Amino acid sequence: MFKKMLIAAAVLASAVVFTACSSIQVATTLNNEKITSSESATSLAHLNADIWGIYLFNLPLFTGSSKQPGRCAIFTDTVQLDNAVSMLTKKANVDLEATAVTDITSRRNSIWLPIFFVLWYNEVQVSGNAIR
Repeated sequence: MFKKMLIAAAVLASAVVFTACSSIQVATTLNNEKITSSESATSLAHLNADIWGIYLFNLPLFTGSSKQPGRCAIFTDTVQLDNAVSMLTKKANVDLEATAVTDITSRRNSIWLPIFFVLWYNEVQVSGNAIR
């Protein structure tokens, strides 16, 4: 039994190391629809930022890098709402040259991983509309 749990833990650790723990997705196909109620604003895109991580109780093991989306950070607690909003607004400002991000919503999840007894999966997602 212990050998199976050790193998499962090694597989999980390998999967986490080789996957992106943070990401930003940009939807720019708006079909000429406005995503804001302002008549003078230009709708650019809808953005979704996601950061997740694996924790040993409250101690972070692997988390998503908020400074470099698509990369993982080790032993750093980056699964925070402030980090996700920063990632989202930076993407809107730098890449899309947006002057505002409207309708920001967030969601936070924390799930116990019962197969590993002491590990938790934490996630924060933020989405909003980039306008100019």
